[in-house]
Amino acid sequence: MDRPLVVTDSSDSVVDVIEEAGELAELSGGPLTVLTVVTEEEYQNDAEVLGAIAEMEDSSYSVEPATYAQEVAETAINDLLADRDVETEAVGRYVDDDGDRADAIIEVAEERGCDYVFLLGRRRSPTGKAIFGDTAQAVILNFDGYVVTTAR
Repeated sequence: MDRPLVVTDSSDSVVDVIEEAGELAELSGGPLTVLTVVTEEEYQNDAEVLGAIAEMEDSSYSVEPATYAQEVAETAINDLLADRDVETEAVGRYVDDDGDRADAIIEVAEERGCDYVFLLGRRRSPTGKAIFGDTAQAVILNFDGYVVTTAR
């Protein structure tokens, strides 16, 4: 039984990756872990927008970063995997910056015994990857399993 992990975010680009991982999980009968990793910058940007919406509705919005990441993963499950016959688990992780993202992905995959990691890559030049690092590349090099990527 295969156990995939799919890394998601709040962008529309991740839809195909989630659907592919869901299909593998459904065909293999294994559970699917949906992981959202949120950086400090991403959390701050989203918290500002959600806070402004809450203010317009005369309510409040306050949630811890890890809880927010968990909610994004749960939303992806509810929106994109509801019609699949697959057991799912939502996981949220908060990291300081993009440099910690790959470590968080690998850590969760290993904790849950995942065989596959599905994630989006970014289109970058080789120089950009060398200077800024690349999450997909780090996961490919350091995860002891299959990694399925697609570029945004």
